[in-house]
Amino acid sequence: MPRALLIAGGILNTFFFLFHILLGYQIYHVAQLPTPYRALMEALNLGGVLFIFFFAYVSFFYGKDMLQSRLGRVVLVLIAALYLSRASEEFFLFRFTPAIFGSCLLVGAIYVALFVISVRRSKSEAAKASLQQGPKLPWAA
Repeated sequence: MPRALLIAGGILNTFFFLFHILLGYQIYHVAQLPTPYRALMEALNLGGVLFIFFFAYVSFFYGKDMLQSRLGRVVLVLIAALYLSRASEEFFLFRFTPAIFGSCLLVGAIYVALFVISVRRSKSEAAKASLQQGPKLPWAA
């Protein structure tokens, strides 16, 4: 199941990546914004594109590392936080769009689930390892 969730997350991140590439084109060519605001929007969008590409890349090619390492779990939390915060921003910063809210909520939920699975596996493996080693005696080094 974690592999399927990673692939689903990678695919959704790839769609968001492509969407933000198109959004960057629209900001540059279509938006009627004063130059400083347009430049700021372009810079923020480019940063978002790089983050989203990274999220897709690690989901496809480094899933095992994301599930088995502490750094991987930090990345899972970062991805979930980004998408869940973006979903909540639909209520406060934007005119509510159900498609954006739902897709961001879905991606956030996928990575929360992956984080929970990772933590549970980590605790299970630690418990198995401590059972195999036996009790730790204070005088045994």
